[in-house]
Amino acid sequence: MELDMKKDIKSTDKISKGTLHEILLDIKYRLDHLEDIEADNRSLMVKLIKQSNSVVKFLAQIDIEAEEHMGLENMKLPDINKSAENLEKMNNIKELFDEFMDKKRDLKELEEELEKHKDDITPGQLGES
Repeated sequence: MELDMKKDIKSTDKISKGTLHEILLDIKYRLDHLEDIEADNRSLMVKLIKQSNSVVKFLAQIDIEAEEHMGLENMKLPDINKSAENLEKMNNIKELFDEFMDKKRDLKELEEELEKHKDDITPGQLGES
């Protein structure tokens, strides 16, 4: 069963210029609205892509840092005798551990700050506006 949505217009039917003008204006307003929606969607897609790119860069940075610190697992404990080389290794390990703890603390503070202001954050926006 095929539906015929067209209205049969006979030569005796007349559409006034006012009615035709109203119909055309209505179509124009609807098209304008659709164009606005599409522009909003496009800008939202750009913001989402930028945000996902920044997340990928951040995760890649974390992955690189994790690989740099993975070498620590294979290190052996230094000998009990306190030679200069062992002392230097211990100091390097302590510095790495302190750096790790500082970054962890900074990340925790950032997470808390972001949690406080998550309603004020616009995704994809960088810096002051």
